[in-house]
Amino acid sequence: MAGNCYVEFRADDEGRFARLVAVVDALRADKQAGVLTPGPKWRAYFDERALAHFWWPTAAEAEEHARRWFATPVPERFTDPSLVTPWEFDSLIDAFANGEYELVGVRRSGEHGRIEFCPYAFPYGGTGCMQALAEAFGFEVLEIDDGSQPPYAP
Repeated sequence: MAGNCYVEFRADDEGRFARLVAVVDALRADKQAGVLTPGPKWRAYFDERALAHFWWPTAAEAEEHARRWFATPVPERFTDPSLVTPWEFDSLIDAFANGEYELVGVRRSGEHGRIEFCPYAFPYGGTGCMQALAEAFGFEVLEIDDGSQPPYAP
C-alpha cells in the first residue's frame, strides 16, 4: 500500500483543530503503549460542544434501545431511522483501542486535515470512529481512503 490511509475533513477552525490533534496524539500514544481503554480521562480532551456530539444514554434508555433493536427484523435494523443513535463516547474510545491499525496522527494542508492510519490487515475495524471524532469537533468529512478501494466521499 502506498502511503497511509486517511479520513480527510475540512479543518476550518484553528482552536478545534488543535483539540482534535491533542486527542489523536493521546489516543496514538496509549494505543502504541497497549494501554488504550475507555474511561473518564478522555473527557478532558473534549469541550462541551464536542461531548454533545455523543449519545449519553441512561441505563433505561440503553435497555429500551437494545430491546427495540433486537425486536426489529435484521434487514430493517440498519435502515430504521428510529434505531439510529450517535456514537456512545466510550464506544468511540473502544473502537480506537480495538482497531487493527497503527494510528499515525493528524496532518494538515491548508483547510484540509487528515487523520492518518496504517492498517495491519483487512478487515481492521473501519474508519467510523475516525469520522465520528472529526465530526465531534465540528469538521465535515470530505474523503475516506480506507485501503480497500480508491478514495471516496462518505
